Amino acid sequence: MIALWGQVILPLVEAVDGKHVLEIGAEFGLSTQALVNFARRVDGHVHCIDPAPIFDVEEFEAQYGGRLSFYKDTSLNAIPKIPEVDVVLVDGDHNWYTVYHELKLIEAHSDHDALKLPLIFVHDTAWPYGRRDLYYDPASIPEEFRHPYAMQGMGRQKRELMPEGGINADMNNALVEGGERNGVLTAVEDYIRESSLDFEFLNLPLYFGLGILISRERLDSNPALAAEMQKLHGMMQGEKLITITEKLRMNLTGIVQRMQREQAASQARVEELERELAQLRGG
Repeated sequence: MIALWGQVILPLVEAVDGKHVLEIGAEFGLSTQALVNFARRVDGHVHCIDPAPIFDVEEFEAQYGGRLSFYKDTSLNAIPKIPEVDVVLVDGDHNWYTVYHELKLIEAHSDHDALKLPLIFVHDTAWPYGRRDLYYDPASIPEEFRHPYAMQGMGRQKRELMPEGGINADMNNALVEGGERNGVLTAVEDYIRESSLDFEFLNLPLYFGLGILISRERLDSNPALAAEMQKLHGMMQGEKLITITEKLRMNLTGIVQRMQREQAASQARVEELERELAQLRGG
């Protein structure tokens, strides 16, 4: 999501005078670094949740001296423990159950107050996970909310997983795209429909999809925020071109992933042949 920070996210964060940020999903910590640098500039603080970060958390906390609080836990366990924040970036486990309940917890944590509810950004609201679940840890999802899944790739215009190749073939993807309680965008829509609050929701088809969720009351009370949202709505006038561009980018992503798999397979074969040759020489 941090790829969209400067042009899309930051202007909205500044419009709400956002200083305290919750990041759900850190992975390598690149977005965390950018957020903490922002927090330093505005005298703010970053709360970050990730049960399995791929970086040294203690080193980060030491480096960013008091600007970062890390929760090595699942989002559904950690959210109730976090102080009030101005902005939330949701980019963790990309499935209906997790995202839907994250949003419910965020609202409850704000006492169901439309003006206290943070500005919320949700990543992966477009293909491939807008309408299809991904499970980083399938066992953490209650069985009644977990779709049948397999470690197989996804293809454009294909509801079912591909036998070979495709996007993210090394991840636990729901067998079928679409239907009830399936995917990130479906989770956002279900949450909005069931909430007692009124929302402005803008779904940008950029970089896997970025959903922007703001309470209507907060938007109406903040002219600067309304102006920034209007600019984004203007961007959507070119939605067809954006969608075509995103499809081209995803096609290239699929090609790159296929080449990476082929390269890894070739390297493994080379290493196998080298071992066999070494054994023959030794024999």
